[in-house]
Amino acid sequence: MTLLGKFFSVVIFLFSAVFMVLALAVNASHRNWRDVVLEKDGLKDRIESISRQNDQLRDSKDRITSDLNREQAARRTALAALQTQVDSLQDQLETSENEVVTLRSDNSKLVQLDESRAAELQRLTDSNITLRAQIRTEQQDRDTLFTETLTLTDQMNTLRGFKQELEVRNRQLIAQATRYKEVMTSKGIDVNEPLDGAPPDRNGNILQIDRPTSLVLVSIGYDEGLRKGHLLEVTRNGRYMGKLKVRNAEPDRSVAEILDDYSEGILQEGDRVDTTIE
Repeated sequence: MTLLGKFFSVVIFLFSAVFMVLALAVNASHRNWRDVVLEKDGLKDRIESISRQNDQLRDSKDRITSDLNREQAARRTALAALQTQVDSLQDQLETSENEVVTLRSDNSKLVQLDESRAAELQRLTDSNITLRAQIRTEQQDRDTLFTETLTLTDQMNTLRGFKQELEVRNRQLIAQATRYKEVMTSKGIDVNEPLDGAPPDRNGNILQIDRPTSLVLVSIGYDEGLRKGHLLEVTRNGRYMGKLKVRNAEPDRSVAEILDDYSEGILQEGDRVDTTIE
């Protein structure tokens, strides 16, 4: 109940009490009502007192009503200000919620971008590891090739020295052969006459080469006078290539062994073979 309601309740109660008192007084006696009304502390004085109380109560009510109106106006003003603040805060909340949604979307995009970059980084890391392994392998192969190159260079230099020695020895042998030929010519000896056990002067070609076993098949055989143990000279375009030793002779072909000690190059199919003195 509001203050105004309480006030009216009090006023009504007072008036009810007054009228009840008056009714009891009238009922109680048959006196001179004028005296009763006009005497000291009589009804008139009481009414005037009550009127004064009523005026005071009205003034108090007016003051209370005025205060209540001012308070209600102030509360309405405060409520309006609070409503304005609520509206402003609501707008800020909506703006913040939109910003949160935007930030969440941006965060999702950044997370996806981070995951893709992490995957790309992992791929590049794996590729880098593979490339490093390949580089190490290439370096090892290069070092191996360099070592082999040094070894082959040493071997080549050794072979060059050996070749030079053979060239010197070849020139010496040519000079000796020339001298022997001159001596035999002066003595009337025919150098083309076959010796006992020596093959006749024949020539042919290499038909087939079996390199793992160092065996070759030549186009001359038993019918041309070849026998097991005979030696054959191998040439290519007039250049000496090596020497063969007959292992087995057939009528029209023979199997011979490559003598590595006399090799001057790699024999090939089609190279010329000639009989020589054993």
